[in-house]
Amino acid sequence: MQKKNLFVSHKASRAIPFASTLTKDFLIQATLDPDISRIEYQSSVVMDERIVSAEGIIVQRYDGRFAVDLVQARPADDPAAEALTQLAFARRCHGIIEVTDADVRKEPRCSAARDVWSHRSVRMHADDRAEILSTLERDGPVSLAELIGSVSTRGDARALIFALASGGAVELDLSGGITDALIVRPGCAGSSVGLYAYSA
Repeated sequence: MQKKNLFVSHKASRAIPFASTLTKDFLIQATLDPDISRIEYQSSVVMDERIVSAEGIIVQRYDGRFAVDLVQARPADDPAAEALTQLAFARRCHGIIEVTDADVRKEPRCSAARDVWSHRSVRMHADDRAEILSTLERDGPVSLAELIGSVSTRGDARALIFALASGGAVELDLSGGITDALIVRPGCAGSSVGLYAYSA
């Protein structure tokens, strides 16, 4: 039996099971992606009056709702592909997005997302949280270096900012990696810090 871990995100209403590093990396990146507002999971779908495993991930993006096909060298006639199509139809998706290993592993985004996510369980004093968020509200989107230089926190400001990003309280565009010029902006999940990802 294949072991599955659980991924918890402020963008998902329940824990999402995953068995591969590729799926975990995709879920981390989707959680940190400002263009994705919601992540859903459905384990099975009804096809021809049978319940078929789908292991389907659905994302709500700025341009619509899409089922995600994590292409992992599966045969074209894999039953899971047909199940995903049925799932996309049943959940009224706009389409199916094919995501390859190369898409998920693309650098510097992959390493940057892992780095940010590694700070998700950093403990944060309420004053530090308020200091960072009020500074962003006052100054608007600023670079990571500017934000770190303008706040006074008890904990390491960089680690705290990344923890806030993991919970959705702030947003980062990680496509260019983590640099001093990385723009930090207020997020839309200000009360979500404290959610964790459980994995082996």
